[in-house]
Amino acid sequence: MKERETLGIYTFFPERSHYSAHIKFNVPIIDLQRTILNLLYKLNGCKAEGSLLSLVEPNVEAFIEFGVADGLVFNYLDVNTLDNLLKAISGKILRVLDFLCIIRYYKVRSDKRVALRSDFFFLRFLFNNDELEIQVFHEKGLQRVSTKDLVKFLVERIRFGLMGRDRALSINK
Repeated sequence: MKERETLGIYTFFPERSHYSAHIKFNVPIIDLQRTILNLLYKLNGCKAEGSLLSLVEPNVEAFIEFGVADGLVFNYLDVNTLDNLLKAISGKILRVLDFLCIIRYYKVRSDKRVALRSDFFFLRFLFNNDELEIQVFHEKGLQRVSTKDLVKFLVERIRFGLMGRDRALSINK
């Protein structure tokens, strides 16, 4: 894969975010980036469960999807895209990783699912020495899941992915 300067960066990421969290970490940046990329890949297309699902009204199913930025577009985070990103970060540390997160909602009625409005979020992961900043911008939708709750959900999953590492993450709000 030819290295691109725009890989992982969305050219039109909003200047102001709706929510941001600063997280201290004590693992190598490359390990944190691998964990985040693998986590988003595994969550891609999955039915929301746990803390994220508890935020959605009863009889509504939610599915989460991620795309990684490449200039003006987002590419679905499939196995090929994941491999390209993992190769890119093994060559050099990417200080910025931008993603599109779509949460699709369906009202369950008897045996049928009826599509509801989806939520679209832009996520920006900024890596600095021992601190990760996650910025979230809610682009469109009814925001059934708040930007803060989305970050909390992702940080819980990242922390789980880094399990076995003593106090790998600590949140500074």
